[in-house]
Amino acid sequence: MRLGIFPNLVKRESAVLVQQLIDLCEQYGVEYYFPAYVSESFQSVYQQIREEHLQPQMTIDNFIDVALVLGGDGTILKLSKQFAKTGIPICGINLGSLGFLYEVETKKIAERFQDLLEGNYFLEKRMMLHAEMCYADGMVQKLPEALNDIVIGHGNVGKLIRVDMSINGDFIQQYPGDGIVVATATGSTGYTFSSGGPIVSPKVHCIMVTPICPHLLLKVPLVLSETDRVSFSAASSRNVVRVSVDGMMDQELMHNMTLHIRKSDDVLKIIRFNSNYFYTNLFTKLMGND
Repeated sequence: MRLGIFPNLVKRESAVLVQQLIDLCEQYGVEYYFPAYVSESFQSVYQQIREEHLQPQMTIDNFIDVALVLGGDGTILKLSKQFAKTGIPICGINLGSLGFLYEVETKKIAERFQDLLEGNYFLEKRMMLHAEMCYADGMVQKLPEALNDIVIGHGNVGKLIRVDMSINGDFIQQYPGDGIVVATATGSTGYTFSSGGPIVSPKVHCIMVTPICPHLLLKVPLVLSETDRVSFSAASSRNVVRVSVDGMMDQELMHNMTLHIRKSDDVLKIIRFNSNYFYTNLFTKLMGND
């Protein structure tokens, strides 16, 4: 097994864990690689990584079988597009405050490392969303795949926007309010939950549509089939409407555009060690406990 180690360099505590992982790899004779950008860190552990263990971010997928990701949920969201596209499973080591996408805590690294080598794990497949911006002249712009959610929101704080929604080509409703969250089951514990949406097991493949602070009596979240397609336009909105993908990409939804969202062809594979982890961690995480 060849391991890729992807630390969040902003989290300085990751350096101690990186050294522990290097020691474990060398103890068990495991081939390991880091993305070359880690050498830009001034922390000594990264400066001491030998050149043969560094690979460019764009080609490192050719050298690894599993990606060990050290950080919070945002770190996995950032890397999810790359690993879903290549089919490389990820094993997350939590350094964040919530870490819904993670199962491995820092105190169990050595134990889980051995489980990984012995094959004592299973792969959980997480559905993603595919979105396209379609212009009136026929031009199509593909957006990055979303693991958590796609948010249609206001561009000016406090300004009401109007978003028209269609499902499978049929107009359903105009939503006046702060916007709409379109989420996967993975994103059900994020923004859509804060907006009043349900918590859904990651085993359920579905598309959730949750209004954000809607006007009138429209605060009803929808849970759609994974085969449904939803579309949104802002032709009736007098205020700026913006679209965000996993909180990392942001652009305007103009009056001459239609946003189409469906299930992605890509699937993110996550390594799991406990089949009941989601329910045992759920309320602990939501209460803000470690």
